[in-house]
Formats: sequence, C-alpha cells, structure tokens
Amino acid sequence: MCWWKRYGPSSAPFAETERDKPMTRLGIIGLGDMGGAIAEGVLTGQWDDDVEVVGYDISAEAMDRFADLGGVPAASVGELARQVDLVAVVVIDDAQVRQVCSGGDGAIAGAAESGALVAVHSTVLPATVIELAAEADEAGVALIDAPVTGGTPSARSRDLVVFCGGDEAHTEQGRPHFERYGGMVVNVGPLGSALRAKVARNLISYAEMAVAHEAISLAAAADVDLKAFADIVSYSDRNIGPHMGVFTRPIVYPPPAFGGSFTRIAHKDLGGALALGEELGVDLPITALVDQHIDAAFGE
Repeated sequence: MCWWKRYGPSSAPFAETERDKPMTRLGIIGLGDMGGAIAEGVLTGQWDDDVEVVGYDISAEAMDRFADLGGVPAASVGELARQVDLVAVVVIDDAQVRQVCSGGDGAIAGAAESGALVAVHSTVLPATVIELAAEADEAGVALIDAPVTGGTPSARSRDLVVFCGGDEAHTEQGRPHFERYGGMVVNVGPLGSALRAKVARNLISYAEMAVAHEAISLAAAADVDLKAFADIVSYSDRNIGPHMGVFTRPIVYPPPAFGGSFTRIAHKDLGGALALGEELGVDLPITALVDQHIDAAFGE
C-alpha cells in the first residue's frame, strides 16, 4: 500500500487554541540521514513538555521508520506546515528546497495558515534562501537559513550546532525547538550568513578528510602500524587540539604573525613529508599545496 494511502491526512487543521500553544509541534520535511536522525533524537529524548513531531518524506520506507518511532506522518508538505509551529526543512539540495517550500501545497503556503517559522537546515546556496525568504515574506511567513553541523550522531544525541541567519527574533522564535536537537543555537548575522558560515565550516571538514587520507597513504606506504598511527593522532589531538588550536584563540583576520620559528618548523615538517612521499612513490598534492601556502596561516 502506498504510504499516503496508508496514513492519509494526519489530522484536521489546528484550532485557534491549539495554535496558541508555545512551540509544541515540530515539523520535519525530509526524513533521510539527517532529518531522520533529528526526528529520532527528539522522539526518543526525555522532555518535560509534550512535543509532537510531524514528518514528511517521499520515501515510504523513511515514513514507516518515522511512524515506528512515534512520529506523526503527514500526507503532504502543505499539510505538515499547516499544523506545526516550526517547519524544519532537511532535504538535500537547492532544487528540493525550492520544491518543498514553494507552490500551493508547499511549506510557505502551509505556514501562512499556521503562523509557523520555516527553517532551512539544508546546506544550499545563500541566494536560494534569500529568494525564498522574499517569497515567504509576501505571504506573511518568516523563513530563515538555519544549517546544522555535527553529523547524524550529534543529531541522535540532540547535540547539533544550529546556526541561524536573519532576524535575531526569528532565531529566538525557533529556539525552543532548535534546542530539542541542538546543543548550541546561535545567530550569526543577516539572512544568508549562516549558510556562508556553513560553507566555510564544511571546507575545514573536507580538507581535513583529504589531508588525513594523504597522511594515511604515506604512513601505510612507510609500513607504519595504522592502528598505532590512529591512536597517536587521536591522543595528540586531545592535547594539541584540532586545527592546532586555531579556534580556541580569539580569531583575528588577517592573522597576526605568530613570531618565533613556527613557519620554519612547518616548512621543515612538510618538507620531510614530501621527501618521504617522493622516496616511497606516494603522491601528496595537498601536502605540497599546504607547503606553498602555510606562511599565510602563521601571519607571514
């Protein structure tokens, strides 16, 4: 049986007294890896208040998993938005965000009836959210960018970072729900600012993954015990801190000169890695780029 036939409309529209209740109905559009993990964290968490989670996904399997957790499936995006006070959009890309937000049965149209805030958690272009926010504003709806970071484990443990762009008042409006799955909720500036911050944050993660792959390739070619290598990295990061402690100090841009011999030591160490890679026949293109540009990181 098709899921929309199985579930049908999840409920009648809110009565006025229900709509006045303080942030007790959370809607999640997109119940895949991240949206499903957010739903699981909220539905399995222990809360003093009575929170109902309404969800929508085009996947019947995702909807079934959500229902098994105790979520309330909606038959459409519009139906979901008409009965919640926060619409969390957790789909994959710009096209999907536009598809679920716009249209006669989209999130914006539904939120115009319920008064819900629409929060786009998807990592998309800032321009997409800015355009949709203008469309929402014409309908009397607030729509903000609110990307999340921390991955699905943090979503399940309700410890994501939720960073919002737009009016501070809209961040505060969504905060009661955001704090049900976020350990940190912060407004970073005007509409679109949060997505710009997310792009920069993702750059760190992907660059770390790429250079870690190079390091593992080099260690493996040098017959280093990889379990011991992983233990060394994990333990030393506890003391040095990831990113060499850059984010544990006040950030100034451009960075001030570190002074001392940091740059010289960095080139020595990177040169050693490049020399070992050449000796073992391991290509280290990212290491070579870092060696070219590391001076700027040390303010030189």
